[in-house]
Amino acid sequence: MDELIADLDTGTFAKVDGFAVQLFQRANLPGHVLRFVDGGDAVLAEFSWWDHVEVTLRGWTLDDIPLGTPEEPFRDLDQCWLLLIWRDGDDVLIAETDVPGVPGFERQSRVPASDYFDAWKAALTWARATDSR
Repeated sequence: MDELIADLDTGTFAKVDGFAVQLFQRANLPGHVLRFVDGGDAVLAEFSWWDHVEVTLRGWTLDDIPLGTPEEPFRDLDQCWLLLIWRDGDDVLIAETDVPGVPGFERQSRVPASDYFDAWKAALTWARATDSR
């Protein structure tokens, strides 16, 4: 994993405007899942295996949100899906892949840290106000 991170050219990560943490329901399924989107609703990363995320987020604070450092990024791995998130100065970098056997990441985003934290604040507030019983 360390080699994978070391080989990333973070200068090529796409700058994101309008970053949002979006909680949404999939068709005909209860509860919500979470994805990161830009200002045009293009998906930057999706936590597609995290069902009923709104229930989990109700007890979270900003200390719980996914965020790591360049030396120890937040990592989430499920089957062939891999997501890395870390803070790099004034930005948060997000790298996601779901294509097995393909080196690198299909989606690489650079988000201003203030936008990242603001989006998470909004998502946590929304989750606390949502009743999914």
